Amino acid sequence: MTRDVDPANIPGYGSRTAARAGSQEHLKCALVRGGTSKGMLIRGGDLPLEHQDEAILSVFGSHEPRQVDGIGGATSTTSKLMIVSPSSRPTVDIEYTFGQVGVKEAMIDYGGNCGNMTTAIGPFAYDEGMLEIPEESTLTEDPYRLSLTLFNTNTETRLTQTFPVNGRRALTEGSFSIHGVPGTGARVDTTFHDPSRTKTGALYPLGGPTTTLETSTGSVEATVLDVTTPVVFVRAEALGLTGTERPDDIDNDSALLERIEEIRSVACSRLGIVTNAAQATHDSPGFPKLAFVTEPQSYETDTDCVKATEIDLTARIMSMQYLHPIYAVTGAGCTAAATRLPGTIPNQVATDTTEEVAIGHPQGIMTVTADVEAETVNAVTVSRTQRRLMEGNAFYTL
Repeated sequence: MTRDVDPANIPGYGSRTAARAGSQEHLKCALVRGGTSKGMLIRGGDLPLEHQDEAILSVFGSHEPRQVDGIGGATSTTSKLMIVSPSSRPTVDIEYTFGQVGVKEAMIDYGGNCGNMTTAIGPFAYDEGMLEIPEESTLTEDPYRLSLTLFNTNTETRLTQTFPVNGRRALTEGSFSIHGVPGTGARVDTTFHDPSRTKTGALYPLGGPTTTLETSTGSVEATVLDVTTPVVFVRAEALGLTGTERPDDIDNDSALLERIEEIRSVACSRLGIVTNAAQATHDSPGFPKLAFVTEPQSYETDTDCVKATEIDLTARIMSMQYLHPIYAVTGAGCTAAATRLPGTIPNQVATDTTEEVAIGHPQGIMTVTADVEAETVNAVTVSRTQRRLMEGNAFYTL
């Protein structure tokens, strides 16, 4: 679900009234890398009382593709928002809302969750004093791994997150590495509990492990699965692809991008997220996601070689109408679960899998633990790293 903002209310976009010109307000926030994404984290109580989206879009510079007049990273994976607050819900420590901030468009999509940026929620809350700091006498491990319960308001789901702390701050240094981020960091484990039916109310919202989507260029077999986030899975071959493509191979092919987006839009309409497919790109550009998959293959990345014997399937996933440079974590949770659900397209192309599912993506491998029994997905767990990059005041103009 997106919320449109009048571009005239965003500094630098067209002309502004004299009353607005030159007047800046500040917003306390932190710029954080979560997994392979990057974005702004802010305490809910620090948002302005009015014109919240306009303020956020001004901070990001979301009205032209470079986001040069803001802190946005000029890509969908580096233009993200998390609003974090202590929770009054029983047995929940922290709740948060994710916003996919537009780059070229003055919009924020609140339609789903971001797993990569979720990695930063617990550490941010701890560093901001939203959680009790353990007494030194209780720190039985070095480092001590704190466990807390999160609630994502976009999908109304509970998560458990564990991460290391030293009694004062969440740790960022460690020996854990993820493909797509240089170096190593402290491991953050995030478990999505009972992650099915997050947005649609059904595991298979279109009625089975596979369905047929009718597009202007013909019918396409797809699996539409709702686990952690709704994802439309198609075979890479159905798009004329090998499945080992890199972002440049996809993002520079306008005809291919249009075909992929039409498939996603048709699914979006059939899911009832929009009333007709023509509205999907504007009204729900981030959800559902679309992934194309194939059997395990060997291929080169920018820095290494992925061997077919190391992975359970080869997969690529779209992000805001372009290929995700790595892989979305919520999409990875759905992909891993799909490999263990009989009859789905990921299940058909994957090797025999255990709970540990290895997904081959453009920069390497992501491993997801999928606890699946028959057609019940109990949980999925992903391990990532995070790092606070900067904190202070960001400025905006209304």
